[in-house]
Amino acid sequence: MLLLQRQINRSALCCHYLLQTAKYSTVPKVAAGSFTSNKLINSSRNDDFNNVQRTLVYIGPLSETLKRYKLTASFFGICGCIAVPALLFSGHAPPLSIALAGVSAVAPSLFVHFYTKGYVTKLIVYDDIKNVEKERKQPKTIKDKFISLETISFLGRSKQETMWLSQLAYVSSVKALIWKQKVGARHTFTLERPVMEADAYLRALVKRVQSREVA
Repeated sequence: MLLLQRQINRSALCCHYLLQTAKYSTVPKVAAGSFTSNKLINSSRNDDFNNVQRTLVYIGPLSETLKRYKLTASFFGICGCIAVPALLFSGHAPPLSIALAGVSAVAPSLFVHFYTKGYVTKLIVYDDIKNVEKERKQPKTIKDKFISLETISFLGRSKQETMWLSQLAYVSSVKALIWKQKVGARHTFTLERPVMEADAYLRALVKRVQSREVA
């Protein structure tokens, strides 16, 4: 019962922490500022891919917080799952208590994953930084762009998906900015609206997706 109580307390604290940090996501933030080139973008194992000109134009305000939390929640979830067989073999705890302890260990990870699924940590444009800065001053000249959207997996690892802006549909939402793939896996991506609207270049990307289709 002591183990069960600890797992429940840990789950409650984790959920409370996530909800507290989520409150600040609606506060307007400065956008990416001076856009950054390949030096601040995670390298690929493919050398040819790294030689492609890419520019980081957006960073999610909760990126590092979510990554650390998912890593921590996954670690405790794995520890809880490992502890369940040990408790069963020990025979000192009721089966129901053991089952509840296992569920409470995994619950925070599942909650965070589904609550933040599709949260974009980085938006990368496949274009030279000089051209991006030029289009930033003249956003009406922006055409279809090949982009990469980075999200965080269940275990806290970064993963990227590439696509054209024209392959995304705009999903109407008051709080967040949501894009959805029109082809392929049809994944949904969530970006911070205040950040995207705080910069002329990012606003132009939003308007290009929004003008094509409203889902």
